[in-house]
Amino acid sequence: MSTKLTSPNGELFIGKEHPTVLINDQLRIMDQSPIIFDQLLKLDLEGILEIAMQGFHTGMDMVDILVFHPELNEIELLPRISRLIKEKIGCPISLDSRNTEALEASLIELQPYTAIINSVTANKESLESILPLVKKYNTSVIGMPIGDTYGLPKTVEERIFEANIIIEACEGMGISKDRIVMDGVCLASSAEPDSFRITMESLKAFREVLGVSTILGIGNAGFGMPTPTVIDLAYLVAAVPWGLDSALVNPATNGLVETVRAIDFLDGSDSSGRRYIQWYRKMKKQNGT
Repeated sequence: MSTKLTSPNGELFIGKEHPTVLINDQLRIMDQSPIIFDQLLKLDLEGILEIAMQGFHTGMDMVDILVFHPELNEIELLPRISRLIKEKIGCPISLDSRNTEALEASLIELQPYTAIINSVTANKESLESILPLVKKYNTSVIGMPIGDTYGLPKTVEERIFEANIIIEACEGMGISKDRIVMDGVCLASSAEPDSFRITMESLKAFREVLGVSTILGIGNAGFGMPTPTVIDLAYLVAAVPWGLDSALVNPATNGLVETVRAIDFLDGSDSSGRRYIQWYRKMKKQNGT
């Protein structure tokens, strides 16, 4: 089962037998320089567009936009940034917000294309506020298996339980499984030593048992370790054969795109090596060789 997103650039599929989808996680204002923040205060979107553009040229398939901040007007900014990226880059967009007004305004701007909302949890309040938007605008949604019963689940069984609550709530509203991408929950291995194994088994269960596509926010993996992006990349590559379909990543990570293209080739989701060869030719052209 695959999740289909659409944009001016065409269709993008997240799921088994499709190459790993790389999502630029750097459009998160809390992680950015004060210069970008000051620009957004003035509704100047030049800096944030440049971050998205650089990631796209690096090889990112999508962008994730998160502009939540007490000093920023998310309701005004999120749709403006969404529209700008649609017009200037044309890639699919992940709307990283819990603000229903900001989400709805952005979904209207992105029509007739289908974005993805990041994210809904298994908490009743989250389900009741986010899922009506998913239904109304025929969008997709990332499920974060955190809920009222187990909080942040520490076992595979607990994550399956919370994920099922999300899936059942979606299906109860007529939102099919192919519009759900479930987060396997990437924790910092420095703080949670056994979490890598649990996350890998969760990815496999989400795909094979629950029948949904999967995602991870890789940036947590190397937290607290020297050169954390090395750990992040190792985590990502190891996760692909377990069932990882998409990942929020930092496009500046050394060797990211070529390594993911290589594991997709080896794992069979790019069995002909087409994407790997495209990357190779692009690099040769850029280097003038």
